[in-house]
Amino acid sequence: MQSFYASVEVATTPAFTASRHLECDESDPPLAVTGDPERRSGIVLAASPTAKAMGVSTAMRLGEAVRACPKLICVRPRMRLYLETSLRIQETIRQMFPKAESFSIDECFFAFPYPSHFFADPLQTASELRTRIWDQFRIRCRVGLAPNKWAAKMANKAAKHRRGGVIWWTQDQLIHELHALPVTEMWGLKRRAQILIEEFGCQTIGDVARLPLGRLRTRFGVWGEVIQRWAQGQDGSTLNDNALQTPHRGYSNRTTLPRDFYQREEVAVVILELLDEVCSRTRYTQQCGRRIGLGLTYEGMTGGFFRAKTLPRPTNRSEQLYPILLSLLDTHWDGSGVRAVSVSLDLLTEESGTQLDLFENVPRRQQLWRTVDHLHATFGETSIIRTSSLLPAGQKHTRAVKIGGHFA
Repeated sequence: MQSFYASVEVATTPAFTASRHLECDESDPPLAVTGDPERRSGIVLAASPTAKAMGVSTAMRLGEAVRACPKLICVRPRMRLYLETSLRIQETIRQMFPKAESFSIDECFFAFPYPSHFFADPLQTASELRTRIWDQFRIRCRVGLAPNKWAAKMANKAAKHRRGGVIWWTQDQLIHELHALPVTEMWGLKRRAQILIEEFGCQTIGDVARLPLGRLRTRFGVWGEVIQRWAQGQDGSTLNDNALQTPHRGYSNRTTLPRDFYQREEVAVVILELLDEVCSRTRYTQQCGRRIGLGLTYEGMTGGFFRAKTLPRPTNRSEQLYPILLSLLDTHWDGSGVRAVSVSLDLLTEESGTQLDLFENVPRRQQLWRTVDHLHATFGETSIIRTSSLLPAGQKHTRAVKIGGHFA
């Protein structure tokens, strides 16, 4: 979906609908969806194509965005509406293509056989989907067609700059199209792209494809093989049309703070709140985790760290994991102002057995957490909270009325 949050806001505002056209991005008003201006200085979460053309970009501060586009229309996010719209759009996709996999709130993979009697012209098929989504939701989308998921993702990026919003890279065209693209366009590399440029002298994906596999393995380990396969347009991952029911491999929660936190006690309060949420989600699925992770992002949303520790046995109880997180904090935090905190728990296993302890009443502790989880599920996340969440650093009350970190 194109500029999904902003597109939903434009599409659901009657004053904007009459003048909009599918093939004319400029028919949209200059609109931006921003975070809470009072607590987060109005970070731009999404911007309409018209606003982007005037210099507004995602993650830009509201004041900077307004200077770039004085007529910018700013609205606060409505995450519940976006989630509901996403589910309806993905159901529309499944009506045309039953084999589909949800990838994110605004992305979806789908597959169909070609050549076949039902899909004689893939470009026309994709255009029909695009038109159907516009007719039903007044939201634009782009479609990238390719022989595998990774290549389709790359084609989708290229379709962003194609009028009509659809690109089809056949098997014969795939290598030619890929190898001409810059390394920085290679989806999934993140910081590895800069290493390929600086240490290997690669400028294009074609340059990466010509690197010996041994050199890539030496520098990136198992990732070296993945990088070479991608550079050759290969991807063996299958499409999971039951992705929403697939058990999670891990759980994580992250929050951006209303200001920079410099005191250890303040950061510790937030860590505990996030840990309680992660453990509650893990218990809900009757799982335990064996690796606990802590991430901090520093002031200005730049710098920070993520570190994890693997435990001798899995658990889903905060009192066992909290001291480990504090140890990671004390070991790796350099004292910089903290603007965002994340906590994760993975290497999950089923909660099929109970490890007893000579010095603790484990069944009683488990019953305590079951009671807490039941109260939260029945009466809300703030029906019972830790006393520490009442301190100025506590974020529990604010997070309880948000979805995905934003107001519903």
